[in-house]
Amino acid sequence: MNRRSLLAALSASLVATGGARAQSGTWAPSRPIRLIIPYPPGGGTDTLARPWAERMRIRLGQPLVIENRGGAATNIGMEAAARGTADGHTLVINADNIAYFQMLYRNMPYDLFRDFTPIAYMAETPLVVAINPEVPARTLREFVALAKANPEKYSFANPSVGSPHHLGFELLAREADIKMVQAQYRGGGPAMNDVLAGHVHLGVFSLGSVTQHFAAGKLRPLAVLSTQRSPAAPDVPTTAEEGLPRVVNALRFLVLAPAATPPEAIATLHAATLASLNDPELRAQLTQAGFTITPSTPDEAAAMLRAERDRWAPILPGLNLNLG
Repeated sequence: MNRRSLLAALSASLVATGGARAQSGTWAPSRPIRLIIPYPPGGGTDTLARPWAERMRIRLGQPLVIENRGGAATNIGMEAAARGTADGHTLVINADNIAYFQMLYRNMPYDLFRDFTPIAYMAETPLVVAINPEVPARTLREFVALAKANPEKYSFANPSVGSPHHLGFELLAREADIKMVQAQYRGGGPAMNDVLAGHVHLGVFSLGSVTQHFAAGKLRPLAVLSTQRSPAAPDVPTTAEEGLPRVVNALRFLVLAPAATPPEAIATLHAATLASLNDPELRAQLTQAGFTITPSTPDEAAAMLRAERDRWAPILPGLNLNLG
C-alpha cells in the first residue's frame, strides 16, 4: 500500500473513533499549551493550525497559545520546541520535510528523531507553481520555454531554504533544465507578496494559500506538483500532465512534542487531535482551503517521517544545494 492509500485508510478508521478516544486519556493539561509555529504569521501553516487550536481548546479545557517563530528554515522554532517543557504543554506543527534536514544542514540545533515525539499527522495540501500574470506564459510548458530562452531572467520567490516549496522548485529547475534567480524570504507570506506585486516572477505555494488570488486574477496557476489534479483546483493541470512527472511534492503537516513528554500526555493530545480533525466545520473549512485530512497514530507518524527521510536521501545530492 502506498503512502497516500495508507493515509486514506487511516483517515477513515482513526477519525471515526477520535471523539471517543479524546475522553480516554488519564492526563489533562493544567495550564495553557504553548503551540509553536516555526513560520511567520500568515502562511499556510496558520491556515491549518489556528482553527485546529480552537477545537483543541474545547476538548482539552485549556487554550493553545500560538507562537510564530519563523526563520532559519524553521530551525529556530523547532529548536525552541525541542527545549520546551516536556510535560504535554509544548507542541509544534511543521511539515514533514524536516525529516531530511540533517542531510541538508551540517550544524543542526536539534535532532528530529532524538528530540521529538510525533503525535499525529494532520493534513496535507498540494503545492502549486504560480506566476505573476504579467509574465507572458499561460502554461508550465510555455514558462519553461521562456526560462530556457532567457537564462536567469526570471526569478523564484523562495519562502524558506530547504522547504518543500524550495525543493519542489529545485526539482522543477533540474527536470526542466532551466536557470532562474532566487530571492530568499523568511516565510510564504512575504514571498507571496512579492510575486503578487511583480517584484518576483514565480513562486511555489500551498494551494490553499493562493486560490483566492487565482480567482481574482492576481496570480496565474501553472501546475500542481502532483500526479493527480486537486479537487480544490480541478482546472489546474499537474506537473505530470505538463511533461514533468518526477516533479512531485506536497506539504504534509504533523504535530509533535518534545521527546520526553509522558506517554499519557501523548495519548490525550493524540485523541484530542483526532476528535478536533473530525469536527465537521473544521473539516469543511480545511477542505475549502485545499487540505486533505490525513490523521495517523504516533507510531505511524514516526514511521512516515522515516520514510520521508529515506525518499529524499538519493535525490538531495543531485540538487547540489550546498546549504552549509
